Amino acid sequence: MRNLQQHLPPELVVFDVDGTLHDTFRWWAPVIRSGVQRFAEQSGVPIVLPSDTEAEAVVGMKDAGVWAPFLPEGHKHRWQELRAVVLPMEVEIVSSGTDYLFAGVRALLPHLRSIGVKVALASNCRATYMGAMQHGQGLAALSDWQFCLDSDGVETKTDMLRLAQQAARAERVVMVGDREPDHEAARALGWPFVWRRNGRCRIDDAELVWDGDPGALLHGLGLPGID
Repeated sequence: MRNLQQHLPPELVVFDVDGTLHDTFRWWAPVIRSGVQRFAEQSGVPIVLPSDTEAEAVVGMKDAGVWAPFLPEGHKHRWQELRAVVLPMEVEIVSSGTDYLFAGVRALLPHLRSIGVKVALASNCRATYMGAMQHGQGLAALSDWQFCLDSDGVETKTDMLRLAQQAARAERVVMVGDREPDHEAARALGWPFVWRRNGRCRIDDAELVWDGDPGALLHGLGLPGID
């Protein structure tokens, strides 16, 4: 908690995207099952379709960590082939015109910027998916910077956080995320971490636990609420 107090009020808040701002779970499980089925038919590889729990377990992971778990032993190295099948399906649904952001996000992000807090996004995705999130879900207009694994100078999520801090020229910074990679990136830079509570992992040493209510997050960060 002391680490958080030293960063309040924050000049910059960096948000993870999937599972934190974006309710991926409204569409991901059926999409990955359809994609896995299509890949199995095209490749001739027999694959057991994942359950909702198995599908959701990979959200927020990086590259092979997302795709390889759905492939049987001996074929996990083909994760990029599976991604190539599923990615267009993801882009189509995220760009369909349906709002998949969690309730309150579309009010929270502009409010932060209106009170002088910079907002950056950091996602373990690649450029095509990030583009769909930026434009299909409108996140480019709701944030100051958006970083992904294809951004210049980025190899890890820690790099994204570092670049966001440099861009904002901020000293007081906070990371908000739902999964272990978010937590690890924040800790690597000595940042306080706000955990977006969920049932897919447990992070016990977060400085703040957030259940999704914008007012609660603003209060916890020492910021004025939304009128």
